[in-house]
Amino acid sequence: DNVLQLLSSEMNGLSDNVQLMLKVMACFGTKTCESVIGYLVDSAEYSAVRDGLKKAVSDGFIKRNREGTFNFVHDKVREAAYNLIPESDRKQFHYNLGRVLHSVCEGKDVGDTILLIATQINHGKEFILKDNELCLPIAKLNMAAGKMAIDSCRHKTAYAYLEVASSLLPNDHWESNYDISLRLSFMMASAANSSCKYDEAEIILQRILKEARCTKDKLPSYFVLSQLFQAQGKVVDAYGTCSSILTQLGETIPDSIDPEVVRAMISETLRKYDEVYCDDWLGKKMEDYTLRYVIRFYGQMATSAFFFKVPNIVAYFVCKGTQLSLENGVCQHTPLVFLQLSSIIMRSGNNIACAHRIAKDAVALSERFNLSDQMAQLSFLFTNAVGHLEWFHAGVQRLRVCFDSALSSGNAEIGFFCALQLVIFSILSGEKELTSLLKDIDYYLHLLETYKSEVSKNFLLSSRETVSMLIDKGEATSIEAKEYLGDVTDPGNKFVATFYCQQVLRNFWLGYGERCRHFAKKGFARIPQGRYFFHIIKFYYGLSLLEMLKKKLNSARQKEVEEIIESMKVAVKHADSNIRNKLELLQAELHGLGARHNEAVALYNAAIASAKKSKFIHEQGLACERAGLYYKKMGCTRDALVHFQQAHACYKEWGSNVKVGAIQRELDGFNSIGTNFI
Repeated sequence: DNVLQLLSSEMNGLSDNVQLMLKVMACFGTKTCESVIGYLVDSAEYSAVRDGLKKAVSDGFIKRNREGTFNFVHDKVREAAYNLIPESDRKQFHYNLGRVLHSVCEGKDVGDTILLIATQINHGKEFILKDNELCLPIAKLNMAAGKMAIDSCRHKTAYAYLEVASSLLPNDHWESNYDISLRLSFMMASAANSSCKYDEAEIILQRILKEARCTKDKLPSYFVLSQLFQAQGKVVDAYGTCSSILTQLGETIPDSIDPEVVRAMISETLRKYDEVYCDDWLGKKMEDYTLRYVIRFYGQMATSAFFFKVPNIVAYFVCKGTQLSLENGVCQHTPLVFLQLSSIIMRSGNNIACAHRIAKDAVALSERFNLSDQMAQLSFLFTNAVGHLEWFHAGVQRLRVCFDSALSSGNAEIGFFCALQLVIFSILSGEKELTSLLKDIDYYLHLLETYKSEVSKNFLLSSRETVSMLIDKGEATSIEAKEYLGDVTDPGNKFVATFYCQQVLRNFWLGYGERCRHFAKKGFARIPQGRYFFHIIKFYYGLSLLEMLKKKLNSARQKEVEEIIESMKVAVKHADSNIRNKLELLQAELHGLGARHNEAVALYNAAIASAKKSKFIHEQGLACERAGLYYKKMGCTRDALVHFQQAHACYKEWGSNVKVGAIQRELDGFNSIGTNFI
């Protein structure tokens, strides 16, 4: 307080020009851009502020930074400068300052300065409301500020400006100012939705749907409403919203559809794709606004249907959207339905190259449009469909970028899908040390609560349980919240397949072979052959079968292992960086079982090298461990010890105390017999 009094006393003795400059800067906050000073100098009221600025800088109240902004040297200096304005006059001072800036800048592209202008004027809202002629222009100013804030992903800030704009419109604004009301209301709903103000967003959207004069004007609001429901986990409501508007637009939405019909539809869609996709079609832009939204709603409906409908329905909607685009030309929603089609094809596992080609076509097509608001979703869909055909680590890096992009752009639902996918890829690839990964998962779970998003929560909890078990069997890392399996007989329960996959991972790494095989069999019945989890589960299932064969239990199962190896040989052609080390380790174990020593040794070494090349630290450790066990069985003590030590180092780097402990027990066994080879 003494410092503040001293500063205030000193400032009261300054010239009027300096005091005016200090007051202006205090109204703006802690810093002011040089361009804003330039705008003020062009006005009669503030023409002397530049001279005042020079004196304020020389007197040590303000400093100039390298980026061209002027800052108060301390918060207390700013507080003292603001106190130069009597409290009773502050609203008027802010308002006048904003009005002057507005008049000087009107018609110019002033960038972010529009936010500053609106903020200053809004201090005097009570003055604006007394002048009806001012209300509409200032409302438009706040709409422009809101749009600027939305474009820079400041959704809460945008909502505040748009709320002011709404309050300045007349009571009958839907009748007297329809276009402005429609545009403003939609912007408010979008900003509210992106700021997790779901209740406010829904109220605004329902008002738009009530007041809008035609179906065309309602389409964007129906779409945001479906997104809003989806983000909250209300997938049935999201689906129903899409179904309702598509029906209004003349589309037929079936409650169910025969699998044979869908298979024929997929074949016809692919035939049409091969026939149509060419430079001529790429140059044919879809002009029909309503049709573009029909495609967009089919894409959204497929997403919602995934969570509670059978796969046939999802495939039907994807094919409908794709065929409409192939028949009528390219639009900004074509890449999305193409990526969804790629995912549908990949599920069968029969046409992997085709799925990959369509996914890459979709990405290339997206670059023809300004799809910044869709890029996170498109990247997620690409990774979800065919990301496992490319190096897992690259997918993780892509998904991290997408997560940040989606949250900053206000698309929390897609952001959390990205988070879920990158967590799974991180587990499968050993890309991140487990305790660090656990912290990431807890961060995502915290954000889920903040964003009130439920769709991804159970899936993330399942991954968290796996990581916790891999670290220390959950002894010190478990939490109260647990995954919920739900009704395993419900074909629409998409979590069941994930649960089985996670159980395979947990039980394999913890050494529970019988349970690993049990859940693998259940997983095979629920996971489509083309999904990335399918071959991962096959790998762990195959290794578990080999452990059983080593104990001379049920030797008839060797044929099953050989079949798995043959399928992995096919998979490695499409995803070498993710599959090769797994194939080589399975082959090494089988050769070791058959007493083909040279082949086994060569393949163990190859599996270790391939895992290292792909940076799969956990599977590098696994290959070293299995090689160590093989050498131990063969009596090659030195080689066994070296490989166990390498496995110990890998597992330690991975962060699995469970596996480190298991290997340490092997090493202790060497010490107990007095091994002196190293």
